[in-house]
Amino acid sequence: MTTVVTPGGPSATGRAGTRLERWYGWADAAMYVGLLNLLVLAFTLAGGVVLGWAPALAAATACSRTRLRGGSQPLVRAFATRWRRGFLHANLLAAPSAAALTGLGLGLLTATGESRALQFGLWAAAAVCLAHLVLVLTMDAHYELRRVQSLRLAWAFLVRFPGAPLLLIATTALAVAVTAFIPGLLPVVAIGAWVHLCTALCLSFYAANDRNLAA
Repeated sequence: MTTVVTPGGPSATGRAGTRLERWYGWADAAMYVGLLNLLVLAFTLAGGVVLGWAPALAAATACSRTRLRGGSQPLVRAFATRWRRGFLHANLLAAPSAAALTGLGLGLLTATGESRALQFGLWAAAAVCLAHLVLVLTMDAHYELRRVQSLRLAWAFLVRFPGAPLLLIATTALAVAVTAFIPGLLPVVAIGAWVHLCTALCLSFYAANDRNLAA
């Protein structure tokens, strides 16, 4: 007996199911990024901003790593637990980059009337420090390292793979530009999307590096 597939038959149903799954995946990712954004802002404020932003970014990075690796987690509980347990550790881990970024920021404020070369150098140094901070946080979430090792290996990674920090800097610049154009994205998705995307990039960097080391 011959089976005839009609336009509304199994083939069309399969395509509709695929589209539905795709839309569900996009909606789930948007909800995740939005909730992650809210958690980063809330826990940054909970730590008084100065002491809250580093553990909030570290917790967001660890949660994004779990999701990217296919793990399941109750996001709010996992984020809160990681923020609380890693509060001191994350602040100490981010302290060198934070100090450098603060100094460079003050330098940029006082270098308003200076040469363009000096201003460009300060912006470039700040971008490198930010890339180092992202690498430190993701290395801490991905590998079992001591703080000194994470800081040292992040610098070594910057020097050995210059394309990695360039991608992170470009991603950050794009996120800043889009947020500046649409400021309403900042409290909704901007920070969560930036953290999640940077974490995905760093995990791909580390996977490629691990394969090279194994070879």
